[in-house]
Amino acid sequence: MSTQTPVESVAATTIRDLDLEPRGRVFPSPLFWKDHVFYQIIPDRFSDDREAQPPLFDATRPEQYRAADKRAWMQAGLGFNGGTLRGIRSKLDYLEGLGITGLWLNPVCKQRADLQTYHGYAIQNFLDVDPRFGTLQDLRDLIDDAHDRGMLVVLDVVIDHTGNNWFYGPDVTGLVEESLPYRYEPPYSFGGWRSGMGERIDQIRSLKDGCWPIELQRLEAYNRCGSTINWTVYDTLDPNAEYRRGDFFDLKKLNGYDHETMQAIIRCHQYWIAVTDCDGFRIDAAKHIPKDLCHQFSWAIFQYAVSIGKNNFMLAGEITDLVTSVEYLSLLGSVSDRVLSTVLDINQSPDQLAGAVRGTAPPMDYFDRFRSDADLYRDVYRDVYFYVQTGFSHITVLDDHDMASRSRKERFAAHNETPHRAWQSAHAVGVLLTVPGIPCLYYGTEQALTGNEEYHDYTIEPQRFGEDRYVRECMFGGAFGAEGTTGCHFFNPDHPTYLRIAAIGRIRKADDYVGRTLRFGFCYPRETRIFDHPYAMPGAGELFGWSRILADHEVLIALNTNGIEPRGAEVTIDAGFHRPGSQLRVLYRADWSDAQLRNPPTDERVEVQHTTDGRAFVRLDLPAASMVILG
Repeated sequence: MSTQTPVESVAATTIRDLDLEPRGRVFPSPLFWKDHVFYQIIPDRFSDDREAQPPLFDATRPEQYRAADKRAWMQAGLGFNGGTLRGIRSKLDYLEGLGITGLWLNPVCKQRADLQTYHGYAIQNFLDVDPRFGTLQDLRDLIDDAHDRGMLVVLDVVIDHTGNNWFYGPDVTGLVEESLPYRYEPPYSFGGWRSGMGERIDQIRSLKDGCWPIELQRLEAYNRCGSTINWTVYDTLDPNAEYRRGDFFDLKKLNGYDHETMQAIIRCHQYWIAVTDCDGFRIDAAKHIPKDLCHQFSWAIFQYAVSIGKNNFMLAGEITDLVTSVEYLSLLGSVSDRVLSTVLDINQSPDQLAGAVRGTAPPMDYFDRFRSDADLYRDVYRDVYFYVQTGFSHITVLDDHDMASRSRKERFAAHNETPHRAWQSAHAVGVLLTVPGIPCLYYGTEQALTGNEEYHDYTIEPQRFGEDRYVRECMFGGAFGAEGTTGCHFFNPDHPTYLRIAAIGRIRKADDYVGRTLRFGFCYPRETRIFDHPYAMPGAGELFGWSRILADHEVLIALNTNGIEPRGAEVTIDAGFHRPGSQLRVLYRADWSDAQLRNPPTDERVEVQHTTDGRAFVRLDLPAASMVILG
């Protein structure tokens, strides 16, 4: 029996009218977030609930659905394309089969009707769902259905800025402007509200005009400093830094130090919890929010969530700076000073992970974060490394909608001309699933999508603009389909990447010693030996191994980081757990058949050997881009 919770069909216009009593069931928080695997979705680009009509993309005939009009395809990428909340709901079987147990939805709040801010980060109404995505009832139905399957849902929220909802006055140019260059003080004058048609008006006359709720129609609600020019971080805790006071391009910065404004933002988001039953928030641009304001918001949300029975409500921050992440998690200070429960690991990690898996960088560039017990207690930053090892407080990613760690916008699978691109994509996710942290896939990764800004044709658009559109392609097809296509969809549960991610995910999710070890064990990079060379950490393009150890259980993962050639090595394991002649069971092997990936054999074993000086090892030989899991 599916859960159906009716919610209001008309949005409130003021926080005074908000009812914070939960609607229907209150789904409990998980004890451990790292028990789950998340999947990030841009609602406009995932599913329109009509995939039964267009054909499935055929990778053997990629030109079959290539967009005939490149200009139209590129232009479509800059606007709304038709993905909906009902579309996401229709794909829960697909996601469940992949092993997903948590959804991260990019913002669903109402955007300006006159602008094409499909990404959701330019909010016009903080109390309503954008009608292009659906209704508030559609959102609640999606979350109810997800909860019925044991899935969690985290909503992406924007608490420090609004959309381009008003104009600046004629202070600089003598004209009313959408944006002006940053100045610390005095605040620029107000030039009028933006109407639903994009025109300047003096008074808000409809719900499509200006900004809602009413509490955000006060001039004191905004800094009015103009657009940030200097994004440099000099002091991670400076509340007066330009990037913490200025507009985010033309998105107007809220003044969180105005009490009424902060209370309105807090109340709006408590309402979203009450009406949708969501399980957490991903706080957009957390680095741009002064720590004391972020703490004020988070503490109010946490208290409300606990009061209704969500005792471990996620508050994850988007912070593209490692030092700021440490400060906001208070890893070197008091727990009472903590303003977030988790952060996105999006600084250097995605690039380091990509380099390790592709074999273009030494694997230890990524795995060096997993220090041994002895190293942890000698290092001045031991609390930081311990937090990484425990995996409770960071969300691990390979790709996301911004690709902020990369100099160019491109998915992991882009430009991969090796015959094993699908395997490499699966095993990059396989690393996320087998190291400490809360893993999160970006939509389309399981289909090895190759979106990148080299799809941009400068003869059509001479400027580099909106390049992030090319990593936000439509899986359902439409006018801006993935891989430069139109009219075909990409939901293939038999795709080799999908099948391998699903197989590894089942091992991680299992309620047995292997699953628990992969979720809770410490991570130990393993030395290997090739031929008669001494044991050492392998370099780029070689077979690399790491163990997860929990109590007296060890699970070994090994990856051939060479995408072209097979590699073999003796891989170290813990001699205290494994006697000579004992065996490890093969839990996953990339070169299994599709049938074996779905129903793994149980009779494959690898023998443990010991060197004369007592080192335990297993001999592994892996095809190009292959992975194996032993336990």
